[in-house]
Amino acid sequence: MRKTFGLFLGLMLIISSPVFCQDSSEMEIRNRIAQFEAAYNAGDVDALAAIYAIDGTHTYAFGVTHRGRTEIANGLREQLSGPLKGTRMTITPLHIRVVTAGIGIEEAAIVMSGLKDAGGNEAPPFNCLCLVVYRKIDSQWYVEAAQCMVPPPEQGK
Repeated sequence: MRKTFGLFLGLMLIISSPVFCQDSSEMEIRNRIAQFEAAYNAGDVDALAAIYAIDGTHTYAFGVTHRGRTEIANGLREQLSGPLKGTRMTITPLHIRVVTAGIGIEEAAIVMSGLKDAGGNEAPPFNCLCLVVYRKIDSQWYVEAAQCMVPPPEQGK
């Protein structure tokens, strides 16, 4: 009886491990998303850039692509001291899935507020959708590629 119970318990641990690993990885990615949002809202370019892999890429909703952590940092520095100065970002993860032990994919809705129009007046919030691929290096998740786009206007509006 003990042997059967021990075998059953061992089997349950083996079967549940991938589920636990999936949940743990998803939470780690969610934490990374929260770090990104906090760093953006603090205007901390170095903390933002550190979330990207050394050779990561980011294609922004306005069509510009930066390749590599250094170029991403320089681009963010330019944007956050220029047209995006004083803006705030809210990231809502819509779906996160871990496709292998070291690769995760995030689909997110992002709202940018605090944008200014050409006259210096506050513009309405800017909505975009992003697809982000993460790779786990050592014990940390890094953005390998992020691509954002502006969704088309809803029909009838």
